[in-house]
Amino acid sequence: MLSALGILIAALGGLMFLPAAIDLAFFHDDWLVFVGGGSISVGFGVALFLAMRGQEGEWNVRKAILFVNGIWILVSLFASLPLYFSSLHLSFVDAFFETVSGLTTTGSTVLSGLDTMAPGLLFWRSFMQWIGGLGIVAISVTILPMLGSGGQKLFFLESSEQSDNPYPRIRDFAAKIALVYFVLTVSCAVSYFLLGMTFFEAINHAMTTVSTGGFSTSDGSMGHFNSMGILLAASFFMFLGGLPFLYMLRFFASDKPKDPQIALYVRGVIFATLLVFAAKEALHPDTGFEDLVLSLFNVISIVTTTGFASGDYQLWGPLFWAIFLGLTFFGACSGSTSGGLKQFRFVVAWLVIKDAVAKMVHPDRVVPMRYGLKVVDNDMAASTMCLVFLFFATFTVFAVLLEMSGLDFITSVSASATAIANVGPGLGEIIGPAGNFTSLPDIAKWLLSLEMILGRLEILSGLAIFMPAFWRW
Repeated sequence: MLSALGILIAALGGLMFLPAAIDLAFFHDDWLVFVGGGSISVGFGVALFLAMRGQEGEWNVRKAILFVNGIWILVSLFASLPLYFSSLHLSFVDAFFETVSGLTTTGSTVLSGLDTMAPGLLFWRSFMQWIGGLGIVAISVTILPMLGSGGQKLFFLESSEQSDNPYPRIRDFAAKIALVYFVLTVSCAVSYFLLGMTFFEAINHAMTTVSTGGFSTSDGSMGHFNSMGILLAASFFMFLGGLPFLYMLRFFASDKPKDPQIALYVRGVIFATLLVFAAKEALHPDTGFEDLVLSLFNVISIVTTTGFASGDYQLWGPLFWAIFLGLTFFGACSGSTSGGLKQFRFVVAWLVIKDAVAKMVHPDRVVPMRYGLKVVDNDMAASTMCLVFLFFATFTVFAVLLEMSGLDFITSVSASATAIANVGPGLGEIIGPAGNFTSLPDIAKWLLSLEMILGRLEILSGLAIFMPAFWRW
């Protein structure tokens, strides 16, 4: 486990030389911070790998849980070094918060003045989200199904369950998924470039669109470009980023497995878009097409937990506050880069409710619950419902803690929601689409960093290490 973490940290350090080269090409002194941060990361990673190589024994569930926790915590610590050493003069908590937000593809930020920021730093923020998104997909189709966390066992790779050594199969799928991820990113970048972005803007926004991360090169986010075409392209690629990458891989291979969460995802986006559009038309009936594009863009941005903004939708009225806060929790599909509860859990919850009602009427009825072609047994259903409960319990606890740290009610609730669901902007004057998180007290930033990581760990995997039974097992 530790040797694998060493490899990841060393690889991360090597990647820091890319933004160093960009800053060097633009004659910006911040290239030195990337060289320094990269050298420290490579050195530590190589030393950890050499020290632990061949000494860790067999891989098991406990090591898998420690591994995914270690990824988000240690990688975030080392990835924050360039931001901490940079000319931005950030405190360590701000650098760590920004990095966690990037790697978890949350998109909350403490930075302003992005339009004039060093290109290497802008690229590093976008690149963190891109590699974080790829890592999220890899973990969601490999490790989380093995742990059975929150019903994720539904997505265990076929033929791996019966195999004593599923890792060759997993590596094969991971490589193909990475190819799909790369092709989508290139296609998105080309689309943005043709629609008016500069080459640098197109590359950065493509990485944060496909990863459903939401970092931008401008304080105005997507609204900076004032283009309906760019908003439509962003909506399309954010939507694809919310689909299961394994499904897209099989779709292109003419193998289309039935996945009920996709139908729910599509219907949910259509319904929410029409609801927002109808509400906007009632207020401003003369801007039909523009309202439709804005409605679609903002709904997909929140449902996929991307967090791009086309402007301050809070100005539309209190009704939209309620709609968008509700959409924050949903998320897109399991096996995608999005956060939130994930659509498959709503499907399973509905199956459980239907089964409970049916048994009230027909107590002797025995009909298995099916998710597509897979049977949802009692353990899987219980795991899913447990995760749903823990999701909202964690959101509530952190909202209370944030309010105790000095934040107002709206800021506390929306900050907790956006962190646990990995969305990005919250509500209110402070952290809304037109604001950022820089003025929050340090304790609030630490709490939100932890909550963002818990959201990405599917909560159970994060909370497990705090349970005494985990260490006795």
